[in-house]
Amino acid sequence: MFDIAWSTIKNRKGGFVAAFIAVICGSAVITACGVLFVSGLLSGVAPERYAGATVMVGGRQTKDVKENFDPYYAERVTVPASVAEQISRVDGVEKVVRDHSVEMTLQKDDGSARGEPVPLEHPLYGHGWSSAALGPFELAEGAEPGGAWETVLDAGLARAAGVEVGDTVRLSVGTTPQDYKVAGLVDAPGGGLDRQSAAFFTDARAAGLSQRPDRLTAIGVLGEDGTDAGELAGRIEAAVTGTDVVAYTGDAIGDLEFLDVGQSRGFLVMLSASFGGTALGVVVFVVSSTLGLAIHQRRRELAMLRAVAATPRQVHKLIGSEVLLVAGAGAVLGAAPGFLVAGLLRDAFADVGVLPADFELSFNPLPAVAAVLLSVLGALLAGFIAARRIARIKPVEALSESQVEKGELGRTRKAVALALLGLGLVTSIVLPLLIPGQLAIAGAGGSLLLLMVGSALISPVLVQTTTRLLTPLLMRSRVSGYLAAANSTANARRLSSAVVPLALGTAMALMQLSMLNTVEVTAKEQAATGVVSDYVVTSGTTGLSTDLAQKVRAVDGVGTVTPVARSQVLITYVEIDKPVSNPFSAQGLEPRDLDRTLDLDVREGSMDELRGDTVALSRIAADTARLDVGDTADVDLGDGTHKELKVVALYGKGLGFGDVTLPHGMLTEHTANQQDTALLVTGEDGGGGAGGKVESGLADLADGTPGLVVQSPEEFGAVEQGEFTQQSSTSLIANALLILYVLIAVVNTLVMATTGRSREFGMLRLIGTSKQQTRRMMFLESWVVILTAVVVGIAIAIPPAVGAALGTTGQPIPYVEPLAWGGIVVFVALLGWLSISLPTRSALRGRPIDAVYATE
Repeated sequence: MFDIAWSTIKNRKGGFVAAFIAVICGSAVITACGVLFVSGLLSGVAPERYAGATVMVGGRQTKDVKENFDPYYAERVTVPASVAEQISRVDGVEKVVRDHSVEMTLQKDDGSARGEPVPLEHPLYGHGWSSAALGPFELAEGAEPGGAWETVLDAGLARAAGVEVGDTVRLSVGTTPQDYKVAGLVDAPGGGLDRQSAAFFTDARAAGLSQRPDRLTAIGVLGEDGTDAGELAGRIEAAVTGTDVVAYTGDAIGDLEFLDVGQSRGFLVMLSASFGGTALGVVVFVVSSTLGLAIHQRRRELAMLRAVAATPRQVHKLIGSEVLLVAGAGAVLGAAPGFLVAGLLRDAFADVGVLPADFELSFNPLPAVAAVLLSVLGALLAGFIAARRIARIKPVEALSESQVEKGELGRTRKAVALALLGLGLVTSIVLPLLIPGQLAIAGAGGSLLLLMVGSALISPVLVQTTTRLLTPLLMRSRVSGYLAAANSTANARRLSSAVVPLALGTAMALMQLSMLNTVEVTAKEQAATGVVSDYVVTSGTTGLSTDLAQKVRAVDGVGTVTPVARSQVLITYVEIDKPVSNPFSAQGLEPRDLDRTLDLDVREGSMDELRGDTVALSRIAADTARLDVGDTADVDLGDGTHKELKVVALYGKGLGFGDVTLPHGMLTEHTANQQDTALLVTGEDGGGGAGGKVESGLADLADGTPGLVVQSPEEFGAVEQGEFTQQSSTSLIANALLILYVLIAVVNTLVMATTGRSREFGMLRLIGTSKQQTRRMMFLESWVVILTAVVVGIAIAIPPAVGAALGTTGQPIPYVEPLAWGGIVVFVALLGWLSISLPTRSALRGRPIDAVYATE
């Protein structure tokens, strides 16, 4: 059977080449998703400042969720200082090093109160001198810090700042500066620090700079000679009681040292898992469409096989062998480019800031093996479905049907199509009304495939309907129009194979654009209208020190100051009988006179009650977690601290300000820097203070405070959109890959469908039709295909867009950018027309008689 299949492939290269290309591209997409997934599990960054430690001990940075992904905490989970004493008693431990780390900024002492900021390529962290042994760092010049106002800098930092031993530098924690004398310089292990800069202080000073002296960033362990690091780590974890800690060894220490690496791995796992499922569905759908058209073009040949006594099983085995050969070769060849695609995705994600620039992918062979297996299995399934109808009909009927397409669709096919369309509408529109929140948004996005498959099943009917509507226009061209109308009606199944991928590309592009625009525009509107203060105070440093609010309140003319802290929390709830913990952006606020500085559009409850163990939720977060005012929310704060919080208010502007609002003190106590992001300031008279006293006072305060920036609410709102832009860019990058694949499939399918009609073109020319008339016939047919695809694409993009709008804004009208939608439609139309017209011109170049007999 494989010999026959190979002979068929060699003599019918056109259709098989198209399927081959579809499988190659599909395998590359699946491989790329697999590489991202495996990288999320295995990749990492080698340690730098902790490179000399045998074992590093830190808090557990993930929440254990049974039967689901373990999400990462947004803030560093610290360790009680008492744990160091327990570790020191473990066999094999030679030395225990307590590490306090605090993020800082550096200014040169230029004689001004504000100081000139030193631009640094990497973040700067301050540490106790004893932790230098974990590098190990070696003193290159000067001496170790001998007093509270002395520091030792790493040599790379000193060069960047242009300072030497004996100079004075200004180091700030938030907006609190302090001058230090540079006592010495140290050389970093391995030739330098690539991801950070370091400043060392006395251990007592480092503990004082940290906001929680009773808790440690990490604990370093230097083992005795000959001690196995893995065994020592196991003994340490077993010995520590009363807290949940993790012992790291080898390159895994990098996860503890650089939190962004672990968080990036979690991001990749979540993204590739959700995106990979969608990608697999799209690939199978596109390959099915391509193979279906290829087999449809061979229906006369397959009918002859049935007429000469080939059994249905033999027809299936023949097609299965052909598909196995083509798909197997295509899947193997497509796997290698998939690694390149994964690298391009990594670079794109790094450019928008969701991955560290130095995050390395794990090029494991398993994604390629999985992609080959999934691509081949999907192609075999598609081939079986495409061959099923022609294999099961009687031989005489097969010969008859090979000449003229069957006019009516089967009742089963119609029933399945209507069921899928109905389910797609329910999932996209009804589900957000009944179960709003993130699940409804995900359902609305996933409903696109249901609607597309349903539309594909009845696409011949849609083509015939479009043809009937366009017939009066087509008939204006007497010969070409008549032929185009007749062909479109009689060969609706063939044309529908070209319509399906074109409609899918249109729908995916329009839906993604609408969903992203709806979220972005709504978030901007909420941010613009929500800040009602006169001024916003922010910082160009690591944040605003919490004592700055009192200084601002002391400015003459200031009436209300609302400090705003930012973080991320996890809310645990039950979703479809399974517990899930999802991250939500969070802010910390003081409720006093909040209505004078911030309008969150409170729908239920009152923000005045935001005190103690309470929380306010956005409508989206409340709907997602099935919570209402008075209910208890299961919340894990940024550093992993678990809280049971009473819901006291629900508000509408979650996209603009965060889905979770906590009491200010509660949130800041559980962040790494314990600093504010902004201060919202309103004058006593609500208009900036009489005579500009507030503006002048804030300007004077900024002149004497490192990094302090005074903004208008409009400027602050524009800056706040960075997070939404980043999220939108991430989604756009991921879906752009799928859309690109679909566009390749569009061109592939249309070219195959057109070149497969060479014999038909030859017959038309032999009976007197000119080249010009044939080209015009194909031009008119192309518009039947394009208009059907565009209408179907728009029709199936609207329900998911409406559902997503309901889930995110509560309103059924998505944001539509007319120029963008028009541009997509024009691009799709141009792509479809070129993919038909160019192959038509190529097919008409030869002699008609050669075209007729070449395909016999």
